[in-house]
Amino acid sequence: MKKYAKYTLILSSILLTSCVNQNTKIATNIMPTTNACTKLDLLKSAYYDDFSSLKEIKISGRASNIWKAKYQLFGENCQVFSWGGKQHTYSCNLVAPNEETAKSYYQSAKRVTQECLGEQWQLEESKRKHDDGMKTTFTNHDAKPNEKVTFSTHLVPTSGLFSTTWTIYYYVGNSSKPNNNK
Repeated sequence: MKKYAKYTLILSSILLTSCVNQNTKIATNIMPTTNACTKLDLLKSAYYDDFSSLKEIKISGRASNIWKAKYQLFGENCQVFSWGGKQHTYSCNLVAPNEETAKSYYQSAKRVTQECLGEQWQLEESKRKHDDGMKTTFTNHDAKPNEKVTFSTHLVPTSGLFSTTWTIYYYVGNSSKPNNNK
């Protein structure tokens, strides 16, 4: 019995080590950088592949599918949403401790996105339709119709019983998708 336990332990150790090594190799091949412009390029490239390299755990729903994202490229709680066919959106959010901090995050996201994307991308900023928040959308009008990726940042107030919290959302997808039209 002791021999069997010993061999099982050795075999388990070997298998576990090989799994860890394989995961390390995969992670080093697709691990995102800390450079903001490189992150935007990575998200733009991932958009054309339905964010396949960023999808992790799938949660199926009636009207959509949601995947937890492997990496939090912006903010927290990053996910990939799908509304049938080839319509995928990468979304992250970051809850700010107060309105001033939220506005600072929003302005920073807008500035960095504008600097990284370049002059061919047009910025459009407007008030959100359903609340007192703001929305900034970046689109490349020179892109072909099937290549119309949009970067969007939203500043969203959420009224609570005793206070209002502020959340910054960051979307990468197509401007005709539901999340980008809030």
